[in-house]
Order: sequence, then C-alpha cells, then structure tokens
Amino acid sequence: MHPLRYIHLILLCAVLALTGCTGNGTSSRGSEADSIYTWENIRQSMMEEPEHALRLVDTAEMRGLADVNQANWMRASIYYNSPKVEDFDKSRDYCLKVLNNQHPEADSVQKQKVLIQLVFISTKSPDTYQDAVRYAMKGAEMAHHAGDILQEANFYFEAGKVMERLQQGSGIDYMNRSLDIYREAARDSIQPLPMLSSNLGKTARIFAEQKIYAAAIPLLQERLQTIIRIEKEYTTAPAGWTDQQRAYTYTVLAYCQYMNGDKESARRSAEAFEQTQAAQIPDNQLDMLNYYAIAGNALRIQQIYDRVEPYYREKQDTLSQSYANLLNSYAMGLDNIGRGHEAYQCLDRYKVINDSLVQRERQAGTLKYAQQMKTQEKELQLKDEEAKTRMQRVMLVGAVLIILLIAYLFVRARLYNKVLAEKNRSLYEQIQQREQAEAEECASQFARDDLTANQQLYRRLCELMKNPEVYTDAETNHETLVRLLGTNQTYLYNALRECAGITPAEFLNLYRVRHAAHLLTTTDDSVGLIIEMCGITNRSTFNRLFREHYSMSPSEYRNAARADVSNTLGKDRK
Repeated sequence: MHPLRYIHLILLCAVLALTGCTGNGTSSRGSEADSIYTWENIRQSMMEEPEHALRLVDTAEMRGLADVNQANWMRASIYYNSPKVEDFDKSRDYCLKVLNNQHPEADSVQKQKVLIQLVFISTKSPDTYQDAVRYAMKGAEMAHHAGDILQEANFYFEAGKVMERLQQGSGIDYMNRSLDIYREAARDSIQPLPMLSSNLGKTARIFAEQKIYAAAIPLLQERLQTIIRIEKEYTTAPAGWTDQQRAYTYTVLAYCQYMNGDKESARRSAEAFEQTQAAQIPDNQLDMLNYYAIAGNALRIQQIYDRVEPYYREKQDTLSQSYANLLNSYAMGLDNIGRGHEAYQCLDRYKVINDSLVQRERQAGTLKYAQQMKTQEKELQLKDEEAKTRMQRVMLVGAVLIILLIAYLFVRARLYNKVLAEKNRSLYEQIQQREQAEAEECASQFARDDLTANQQLYRRLCELMKNPEVYTDAETNHETLVRLLGTNQTYLYNALRECAGITPAEFLNLYRVRHAAHLLTTTDDSVGLIIEMCGITNRSTFNRLFREHYSMSPSEYRNAARADVSNTLGKDRK
C-alpha cells in the first residue's frame, strides 16, 4: 500500500476517535460523563471545594458544554457564595462580563440572574447602594418585558430595601408594589407564598427599625396567615420551615405590639413564640430578648442571657455584632428591672465591643482602600506601560515611514538629477553646436569686401571684442564702445540693430555671459568669482542673463560641460 494511504487511514482513525470522545453523541456513557459539568453538580462543590468547582466551570466552557455567559455567571456565583474564595469584586466583574458580552449576547433569563446578584453585591457597601438600585430597576424592567411578574416583584422589593437605606421612606412604595404583585399572584397559585411571607417579615422589620410600629403589626399578622396557608397547601416546604418562620414573626410582633401600647397582645405573641420549636434556637432567643427587655420580664431576661451568652463563647464569637446586640438588650433589660449597676457594667462591655467592631470595620475599610489603591496603581502602571509600548510602536512605525519617505525622495531626486543632467548635457551640446555655427556664419558673412558701412563697423566691433578686457570691465558701456571705435552713438546703434538685432548693452552682456560660460568649463573657480571676472556686478542679474541665454543655471552648465567631456572621453576609449 502507498505510504500516503497509511497516513490517510491514521488520520481517519484519529478523527473517529476524537468524535467518539468529544462529540455530542447519544450514548449514555458520554451523557453521564458530561453531567458532572452541569451547574447542579458544580454547586455541590461550591462551598467546600470552590477551586474544584471553578476548574469544572473552565472545563465545561472549554468543551462547549456551557457558553461563555453561563460560565461567567457560574464563576460569579462561586466567588459570591463560597467563603473560601469570597471575592465580591471578582463576582461583580464576571457579572458585568455577562451583561456586556455581545458574542453571544446573554438571554433575558441570564441577565436577570446576573442583575439580582449584582444587587446583592452592591448592597455590601454604602458606596454602591446607588448601583444596587440601578441594577434592581433595570432587572424589574427586564422581568416586566419578559412577563415574569414574580421576578419583577423581587427586583422591586430589593430596590425598595436599598432605597430605604439611602433615605427613610423613599423605598416604601416599591416594597408595597412588590407585595401587591405577590398577593395578586398568590390568589391563584401557591408558588409566590414563601417569598410573600419572607418579604412581609422584612418589610415589618424595616418599619420596626423606623419605629413605625402601627404599620408593621398588620404585615406581621398577614404573614402569620400566609404561613398557615403554606402549611395547608405547600406540601414541598422543608421540615421545620414554617415553625422557624412563625418564630421570626412572633419576636418582631411582640416587640411592635408592646411599643404600640397593646401589652396584652404582645404577651400572647411572646407565649406563641415560646410554643414553637424554634424558640430553643439561640439566635431566635436573642431576637425575643428585645421584647422581654422592654417588658421588664426579669426571669426571661436572665434565662435567655444565661443560655445565649455561653453559646457565643463556645463559638468564639464574642467579638461580633450579634454578641454586642445581646449585651445591649441585656443591659436595657437589667436597667428596666432596677439592676442599674449591672446594666451599666454590661453597657460598658457593649461599648467596648462596639468600638472594637467599628475599629475593625475601619481597618477593614482601610485595608480594602489600600488594596484598591494598589490595584489602581498596578492598573495605572500597566496602562502606562501599554501607552509607552504603543508610543514606541508609533515612533518606530513613524521612523520607518520617515526613512522610507526619505529614501523615496532621495531616489526621486537621484532620478530627477540624472534626467536633468542628461537633459542639460544634451542642451550643452546643442549650445556648442549653435555657437560654433553662428561663429562660422559670422566669419564667412563679414569676410567679404563689399560690406556696407554698418557691416564694416560691426566687424570692427567684433574685432574689438576679441580682447576680453574690453567687456570684462564692469565700467564698459556703449559710450566706451563709441570712443574705442571712433564713431558716434547713432552709428553704433544702427550697426548692431542691422547686423545682430540687439542693443549695445545686450551685445556687451552677451559677450560677458559667453566669457563666464568659458570660465565655467575651463576653470574650477567659484561661480561668485567668475561673475566678478566677467564684468557683471549683480549676481541675480547674471543668473537671469545666463539662464536666458543657456536655459540652465551656471552650476548646471558646468556639470553638463564636465559630463560632456566624460562622455567624449568614454567614446574615445571605446
């Protein structure tokens, strides 16, 4: 078999093997192998093995199992949710890549996922609250156009929450709009019930923090009714979920009712809290401590503190906002039951911890700012280096272009000078031939004996001009010629007009220019010296007269004469 056929066969086998390994075959084996690159599988590793999850995302994108937008959204989720690689800046960058990418452009569902994550990221710092509102409103608009009313309600609620942080009362309308959408959707479906319950509680807490207790109470009561409906209709609710939601609700409801003046209802809400299983959870007890502290229930105040305080110590979480809140509520409760000295000591501990938290937050902010400055410095340094590189490239390209332009102009000049030199040499030959012909014609014409008086005077003038001293003297003019010829001005003018058709001044300049031409071809004297030697005092006048007579400059005439001599010598050698 021919060697090329072996090569073709090997290539065919390789293609078939690659197709079997990487193709989108229908075999169950390939499908099972690809299933590890789905988001459902990747997010299982997100918390404990985020680096492994990121590698799976990279592989999924490389193999075409996830497009660039889906891959970047998964990376953003990992950097946002996993404490081990938590990096909100990276998460934001990947989200923005999805929003800004055009090839391919993310679909509406992907963009909404990214926008809600950008909202959560932007609520981490007061500096980016405005960004959070902007992303939330953009997401609400997008969800509205897509007909996804529940997602629209979610975006409106998040926008309202952040607006409340910016300015009290500014986000209530958006939160109420969100709740109304959930209420309307919950009439015909149980799907909105969990979010409706959660957002009713969040809105009530915001009202409680703003001391608008009368507005918070009906929302909490509505939440309790919603929880009852969830128990009856929502069969997929996780075990203990409704119990936990009730506990959250009763803690805030009891506090708001007491602060609103309804102490009996507050007491019943507290009793209802105690009947839930979630009442044993330390965080819930801490939440309920606020009510017992203002109600002055000495027994429950001390019981909750004695149970919750060791819990935080065991967790080694005594330098946290939760522990500080415990001390603050306990101090308030002690003060309300008349244990002022203990309350003062507890409040003093609270202030120390709170100051430490503030200081730690400031240090974290300073470190973050310093890191941002370093990052910005690196970015600026990279930009400067890129700018320098671009400038160097531009300068290099410019230098090359200038060199090429100079070379082009040099070649053009050489070619032009070569053509001009050849033209001048040819013209020089014609001039020499013409002057020789004129001299021979003049000699034959004025050698006769039957010359007129003017012709005889012109011949005498020509004989006189054989002496260069006559016309090379700058002082020589028509009067000098009249005197040297022993005639008068009229006879001189008539003789020159009849025989040469020129004036005495033109006659003198003709001889001077011819003498200069002779010196240019027979000497190496400078043009300036030759001008002085030929009897013309003005250089510009000389150049004009020379060009009029020879159709070239003195320098070009000298070069043409030398070129003619070289050409003649070359021919003689041949």
